[in-house]
Amino acid sequence: MKLNQLALAAAFLAAPFMAQADLKAMDDNALASVTGQDGISLSGDFNGSIGAIVYTDNDTNGGSLRLEGITFTGFSISDANPLMIDVVTTDIAGTDTQQLQISLPEMTGQIEIAAIKVGDASAASIGSLAIIDQNLAGTTIKIWGH
Repeated sequence: MKLNQLALAAAFLAAPFMAQADLKAMDDNALASVTGQDGISLSGDFNGSIGAIVYTDNDTNGGSLRLEGITFTGFSISDANPLMIDVVTTDIAGTDTQQLQISLPEMTGQIEIAAIKVGDASAASIGSLAIIDQNLAGTTIKIWGH
């Protein structure tokens, strides 16, 4: 029995060495036809909340606007159509400039604001707000230094 266990352990430990591929050098012509992928793709489900956003007017009469109970729900990015981040080169005024490009896919969801208050936190709400089926598909953002 111990001999069988020893043989099995030896075979298990030797397996990685037997599975190694044979590496071969590539000439320039062969290497020129090789393509690869780069960049980052993101997908997932996004939900969250913000307790309050407060705008305060600093003039002599003062005052503030409070948006409370802010939630965003149902924002999904599928694996088949992800948010993509890549480095691209763009000609800007005759200079090739590398930029970080963020491409947004179809991403619908809902944003709700439970209470809108004029004045401090104890003020009565004057209503609520919902933004339904917001979609940013086709949006491209480019970021670079200068």
